[in-house]
Amino acid sequence: MRNYMSCLDEKSYDDYFQCIRNCVNYKNSFEGASYIIKTNSGTEAIKKEEIFYSIYGPIILNYHSLAFLSKTYRLKLEYPYLPENSQLIVSLKKKNKTVEYIIDIGKRREDIHFDADLRTKLPESILLTNLEDPEDIKKLIEARPYGFKTKRDIEKLKNALAKRYIDIFYAPLSLSLILPLKNQEYFPNIYYISKPYTISTPYVFEILLGTWDIIKVPKKLYTYKLNFLSIIGFERSPTMVPHLVDLNPYFELNRKNLNKFEIQIKYDEFQNRFYNFMTETLKVISILKFSPADIGPQQMVMKNGRVIFIDIASGNDIAISQKGLEKIIVEATKDIIEGIENSPLLKHCIKKENYVICNEKIKESELSKMLVADIRRSLIENLNYNRTYNLDNLLKNIKIGDHRLDDIIIQYKDDEFEENREIVLGALKLYLGSLTN
Repeated sequence: MRNYMSCLDEKSYDDYFQCIRNCVNYKNSFEGASYIIKTNSGTEAIKKEEIFYSIYGPIILNYHSLAFLSKTYRLKLEYPYLPENSQLIVSLKKKNKTVEYIIDIGKRREDIHFDADLRTKLPESILLTNLEDPEDIKKLIEARPYGFKTKRDIEKLKNALAKRYIDIFYAPLSLSLILPLKNQEYFPNIYYISKPYTISTPYVFEILLGTWDIIKVPKKLYTYKLNFLSIIGFERSPTMVPHLVDLNPYFELNRKNLNKFEIQIKYDEFQNRFYNFMTETLKVISILKFSPADIGPQQMVMKNGRVIFIDIASGNDIAISQKGLEKIIVEATKDIIEGIENSPLLKHCIKKENYVICNEKIKESELSKMLVADIRRSLIENLNYNRTYNLDNLLKNIKIGDHRLDDIIIQYKDDEFEENREIVLGALKLYLGSLTN
């Protein structure tokens, strides 16, 4: 079997992607997948690019938003409305059998982090259960590009990378897939990858306040053959906040759990767990020299003392210099503490003497802000007059427990960033070359 790096030697983007698919799918003995919606009236195949819009569109888009989309994009208003008892069936084909995974559409998202009214993008993942083995849970993810409005934006990225004009850049997962595959120990296992496809329906929105309601206006994004579906492992370990208060990994998957729970943990232990989780997260980013683009407390788990990034569909922020790596780690620090401050779980927790107490009767709390206060203070103190930050001062002044940020970050030589740059640059060249042929 070929290795992932050899896929960059292919002659076209389609061949490059098929090479990666062969490496992943062959390893897991999968030959293909089909996607079916089942209702009381029967079953019907659904296109890959319509799955997430059909399931999540009605949840995050109200009537006024759908009316706008219908008029502007000529989308059928009636199409997204699937009956509540509908099911999505994902059939993975092996040589000698078919493995079917399923989700009830009515149970599409119940986690404590999901706010349909304020959400500005379609979710990128769905939890699936094996029909024959309820313990076998997988994630269906839709990898998408963000930030590219036109083909020209991708051409600019390629030129900037080729001439080393930038320290840090974003690449969608389709163009940087080799990076997590080469560093599999820090990511969920990838079992299956579909062929790339184009999304014509919008999936990122801007919130506008209308006369009578919130209207979500879609943002224009360039998606040509940059999307794909993947089946990845479901990590049975707690994400950051449940880990801090010693909750099991399933607690945050159902918001009803917030209606009845009771926790008591020593504050020192709570604080030390936070510092350890933060330190280990930043260490992993430093080792990888890149970070998943969507990062927050609920996007990673602690498994056997190691941080694993569980949400990879948005692509990667990649450093090609030491300064770029430092910027990525500062931005990750900002995103994580913001996620901690807005944690729906920590709103139910207070500090009482030397303990953290959590229960459903507590509705508002300053505990989360207290936990990250020192880091937040250092960020604010090192902002310049134009609201940018002084990087050198931040690295020295931000402390995660007993560790300064510049003690956590590994120091690399310039040529040690080259492999990541060349991987994405190679994929970009194949992609753009395919568009002109």
